[in-house]
Amino acid sequence: MTDAAPQETLAKHDSHWLRAAVDFGALIAFGVVYFATHDLLKATWAIVAGSAVALTVGLVVEKRLAPLPLIIGVFALVFGGLTLVTHDTRYLKMEGSFLYVALGLGLLIGGRMGLNPLKELLGSALHMPLHAWRTLTIRYAIFFLTLGVANELVRRFGSDDVFAKWKVAKFVISLVFSLAQAPFLMKHATETEPAPGAPKA
Repeated sequence: MTDAAPQETLAKHDSHWLRAAVDFGALIAFGVVYFATHDLLKATWAIVAGSAVALTVGLVVEKRLAPLPLIIGVFALVFGGLTLVTHDTRYLKMEGSFLYVALGLGLLIGGRMGLNPLKELLGSALHMPLHAWRTLTIRYAIFFLTLGVANELVRRFGSDDVFAKWKVAKFVISLVFSLAQAPFLMKHATETEPAPGAPKA
């Protein structure tokens, strides 16, 4: 009986590590294959296979698929699949442009409709006042739209090498951006969901 809590905690930690490995595995596989072969088509096989594995493992292990990994995985499978079928790497390069612009616009439109799209998108158990979610939503929307525009510029004017480096760099940029939001989250996070009419902190 005394081992139940430690075992449960260990299982949660294992799940977090597995989720991180699965989420980033496809991108890591893409980078390794591309920089080993300098062949974008071969690297596309890696990211398509990695995305399929990520979605499958996420569904089997956690019995659900969080919205953001699901959306990213579906985009990777669709555009990567088109690339492999047509042997045209332009589809793979367009994936980021469509994905990030769609995410950015979705956040802005959902926010204007009075929804809380960012919390749904992240599948987060984090509790914050509505005004804090709105601020964070605008930040992420601008960030996603900026990534979409940058991806389109790289797609149009960059070589395959530049694109591959950019695709890997996007992960680092996204990680830094997310970490930069930590002080804001710590300031506004609450233990329970605030009431709709709760005053601002």
